[in-house]
Amino acid sequence: MLTTHLVCAPDDLCSPAVVTEWLVPAGWQVEADAPLVRLAVAGEVHVVVTPTAGMVLEHCVAIGEPLAASDLLAMIEADEPDFGEMLIPAEDAAEVLSVPACRLAQRPLAPSAVHSEALALCAALGIAPDEVPAGPQGQLGRREVEVHVRAELRKLAALRRLLAED
Repeated sequence: MLTTHLVCAPDDLCSPAVVTEWLVPAGWQVEADAPLVRLAVAGEVHVVVTPTAGMVLEHCVAIGEPLAASDLLAMIEADEPDFGEMLIPAEDAAEVLSVPACRLAQRPLAPSAVHSEALALCAALGIAPDEVPAGPQGQLGRREVEVHVRAELRKLAALRRLLAED
């Protein structure tokens, strides 16, 4: 099954950025963590990498166009992993539901505070909703999940850079 992944500008951009170069044309296949686009931010060059392997569907920002934190940069079409059977035998339910990604948040959020889009995105990404900080009004929506995942990916990228320096 194919799904569209959104590639956004880092949400910690401190000043406006400008796209200076697309490193992968639309329609091309990419590997995960491949350099995708160069941004100029406060006189420095930053490279945004692909979050997943797949085909670059389109560039959503033109060269020279300004953008801000979390703006949509590109869309990538990727294969979703085969998760196997979706029905869980009753005798296996307790064991399967003990996996963090299969549980609903353990913090005291009212069911109306957890949006179905957020739960679906958590399930697709394999993260537990209780790992994601709620928004300002105590809501857990798609935006909170996206912000959390981007932050975790930045941490992972920083660790990779540290390991590469050693």
